[in-house]
Amino acid sequence: MKKYILTIGLFVAIVANTFAQKGQQKTPEERAQKSTEMMEKNLSLTADQKTKIYAASLERMKAMEVLRTAAGEGNKPDQEQMKAISQKFNKVVKETLTAEQNAKMEEERANRPRPNGEGRPKPEGEAKPKSDN
Repeated sequence: MKKYILTIGLFVAIVANTFAQKGQQKTPEERAQKSTEMMEKNLSLTADQKTKIYAASLERMKAMEVLRTAAGEGNKPDQEQMKAISQKFNKVVKETLTAEQNAKMEEERANRPRPNGEGRPKPEGEAKPKSDN
């Protein structure tokens, strides 16, 4: 009997945790705010730059949210449309930042680790893997 109660309790805890995680998704406004704050911290944005970048970021986040919602849960949104939205955002950012800030941002992007490890610069002296041809 104790095993059944323990099993039911564990099942209820797992289900409750799943629903709690779904409720923790951030709104587009929160994501845009966080993105802008990170750029402000890393690039020393002026108040005017921060305002313009937040507006562009918010527009981007809302547009991405619409695409994700339209695709439906478990489906991937149209990658071409998402790419176009990101390019529009990047254009606004590039026009808003100074040359020094743009250079710093590009450097940070190049050094940012990728989830699949691609695009990351290799430390000097590290040999490339040999192919089995």
